[in-house]
Amino acid sequence: MIYKLKPIFLSKIWGGTKLKHIYQTDLINIGEVWGISGHQSYSNFINDNHITLRELYHNERDLFGGYKLNEFPILMKIIDAKEDLSVQVHPDDKYVNKFNSLGKEECWYILDASDDAEILIGHNAKNKNEFISAIQSNNMNQVFRRYKIKKGDYFYIPAGTVHAILKNTQVLEVSQSSDITYRLYDYNRTDDNGYTRELHLKEAIEVMNIPDNKVLKNHKKKYFDFEVFKNKDTHSVISHTYGDYIGITSGNGYVNEYQAKFGDFFMISANSQYHLKGNFEYIKVTLI
Repeated sequence: MIYKLKPIFLSKIWGGTKLKHIYQTDLINIGEVWGISGHQSYSNFINDNHITLRELYHNERDLFGGYKLNEFPILMKIIDAKEDLSVQVHPDDKYVNKFNSLGKEECWYILDASDDAEILIGHNAKNKNEFISAIQSNNMNQVFRRYKIKKGDYFYIPAGTVHAILKNTQVLEVSQSSDITYRLYDYNRTDDNGYTRELHLKEAIEVMNIPDNKVLKNHKKKYFDFEVFKNKDTHSVISHTYGDYIGITSGNGYVNEYQAKFGDFFMISANSQYHLKGNFEYIKVTLI
């Protein structure tokens, strides 16, 4: 079976206007579009019905090949960063087990970026004292690692890795289904009411990798497989044992009878045949 998911829009202090025009919505400062989510905070409705992906996962697990976890395991979203996101770190499964949550490992596929765009991944501090000293002296930027990026780049961000998507960047992100984020630094910016956003220095330092091994492109994945495909003409595909999870990144076409264009997301149930027609690029995620 094919399910087309209704996107969920989240406004962010760093969000831009590109997604507003793509999805033809009146919402402003859209920073994130959750395309495939069964998370308890936000879960997509499917096929314009009143059932959510979360409900489908809990009630009809056979559609997901009987996947072992009690919670739907992945989250796929598009991020439009007009400004820098906060410098942050996510915990691993072990740390958040006490919260009855998954940890958060994630990957980024760069959809678009300005010529001078960068991302921040990792740090150079040799130990916790050195990192804390950088915080106290307001020299954190000196210990962060920055990388030039371009459209089509891919990065995997293991839990415990300090990171930030920076301005003028659009990303398709796939992660474990978790919304636990510990902020280290937010540029001292304020919201419309003049308030700064909460930082979580104690928790961040507890979970971050110190020292931090360099994270390179094409890092081995633990929780899901991620592939980029370019469809031309018409193809028939058999979905994975646990289903296929698809995000359209460019072009136009069809997934079975459903129109497929940039920003559309689909779930194909386990061991199902489906048909792709048209010329478009898409991300396919399968569960491990």
